[in-house]
Amino acid sequence: MTPNGFPKSRLVLVLAVLVPLGVLGDALWVRLAGDDGPPWHGLDEWWNGLVGGPADGVRWQLAQLLNRLGGEPGLALLAIAVVALLLMRRWRSAVFACATVAATSIAIDLIKRVGERPRPADVMIETGPWAFPSGHAARMAAFVMIVAVVWIPARHLRNWWPVAVFLTVLMMGARTWQHAHWLTDTIGGAAVGWAVTVLVWRACAPLLDRERTDREAADAPVLAEPAAGDEHLS
Repeated sequence: MTPNGFPKSRLVLVLAVLVPLGVLGDALWVRLAGDDGPPWHGLDEWWNGLVGGPADGVRWQLAQLLNRLGGEPGLALLAIAVVALLLMRRWRSAVFACATVAATSIAIDLIKRVGERPRPADVMIETGPWAFPSGHAARMAAFVMIVAVVWIPARHLRNWWPVAVFLTVLMMGARTWQHAHWLTDTIGGAAVGWAVTVLVWRACAPLLDRERTDREAADAPVLAEPAAGDEHLS
């Protein structure tokens, strides 16, 4: 198991740079719009009225599980994963995972402070004051990207991406189901999580490439040199 190489397409890197800037611009728009809200607030109110329900049942329990995974329990699972990577002597992959989580948290916190968008008035759980963008959605998007980079073999990535999208959308739905976020908060959060992970992946590419080279060399079969007595003239 080796880390995957960074995509050769320049479009991926360009999008990774532009997406956080676009979300930051949206946050500034939210801030300047004031009490009237941004132009897309009507969509958010429509979705907020469409989803949600009583604080019980299977859907609520699933939303609560995802809510917890986006907090301290999720960080505990990350710590276990990092320890596993270290035990496998994959410290470079561990560095990438930790750097991604830290960078994602910093980016989300900074953008939240720019926008200072209030959460829906009918929020059903205890959470922080600012809504845009969603930190839970960002961390889920970052998590599925980290898994893709350090755990999934390249030949199986095509099968992983649908799972990654499903998990990210599931987290987005859970956050709006509990009215902890507006719909566009979750979209912005997932976008930032993906983009920051790609940027950290690019920054850590030399480390990850070195790890892949070393592990491939260690796994390669050793060809024994023939003994002198075994050599025959043809």
